Amino acid sequence: MNGSSSSDMMAGLAGLLGAGVVAIILIVSIALALALTVFIIIVNWKLLEKAGEPGWKAIIPFYNLYTMCDISMTKPTSIVVFVIYMVAYAGIPLTFIPYLGIVVSLIISPIMYISAGVLNFAIPKAYGKDVGMSVLSIFFPPIVRAILAFSKDTEYTGTKLTIIPESK
Repeated sequence: MNGSSSSDMMAGLAGLLGAGVVAIILIVSIALALALTVFIIIVNWKLLEKAGEPGWKAIIPFYNLYTMCDISMTKPTSIVVFVIYMVAYAGIPLTFIPYLGIVVSLIISPIMYISAGVLNFAIPKAYGKDVGMSVLSIFFPPIVRAILAFSKDTEYTGTKLTIIPESK
């Protein structure tokens, strides 16, 4: 009897310890996600201000994406990239449907990554940086955007990426 109660107590302590570890991991994960979100908002705010746009546009979901497209790409290109991204984003709920979700995910993910990559490539060009910085921005967007936002010698030049030419 004494042996089984001590093993029950040890199992209870092990379960409690496991729950505590999971809680700590969850709290740390949420704190890191919030810190990264605040950091990205600050960086985008600074980038928008350098481009002559109001910084508050960085806070509004989807409008911040449209504004970043608008300052870094010509009008037809920015609209096409934004619409493609938003259509793909609207398809995300379909990924929760069994079996169909796998197919939809295989279609949506590359579309979103490509459109985000185009935007990330265009942003450094709009701030006068070379192709090397633009390529780096595809793989490390928060780092490159922070460099652009906090660098004293980086100015918004207005050089816009053109994939679809403007009609005259």
